[in-house]
Amino acid sequence: MTHLIRTTALVATMATAAGASTMVQEIEVTADASALKNSEAVSVWSELETDLETALAAQLVDQIADKEMEDAAEIDIEIDTVALASSLEAEMGIADSVLEGDVSVDLPGSQYDQRYTLTVSAEQANVYYPEGTDVTTLNVGSEVFYTAMVDAFATHVAEKLK
Repeated sequence: MTHLIRTTALVATMATAAGASTMVQEIEVTADASALKNSEAVSVWSELETDLETALAAQLVDQIADKEMEDAAEIDIEIDTVALASSLEAEMGIADSVLEGDVSVDLPGSQYDQRYTLTVSAEQANVYYPEGTDVTTLNVGSEVFYTAMVDAFATHVAEKLK
């Protein structure tokens, strides 16, 4: 009987932990914005590292752990592709703008770590435009376009941790 009670308690604890959100202790983003060849986008995209860290922290605000917490996740994102199509190229279907990076989430217990490549396209970012945005006026140097791409990337990473 004691064994059954312990097993039941263990299963209940595991179910609660599985349903709980992952706590996050550290978020680090690295990106090489200097590799951008689109001159109109360089000024907007130059703060990508900081802006993506901030957007992800905002998505995970209820999951940010105290500095002393030992069993919290560490997120490391290495942006390796920022392919920005010009408005003309995107409309002609020649190219599409993408934000791509390798995401590494180190979770307590190495068997639970996550490693994946995430690619967010301009098409996926459409839902992050403010209401009433005229997409025909957007270009890769637009603050609205940039924010939508960053928010789309951050949201996809955060969803895997909820």
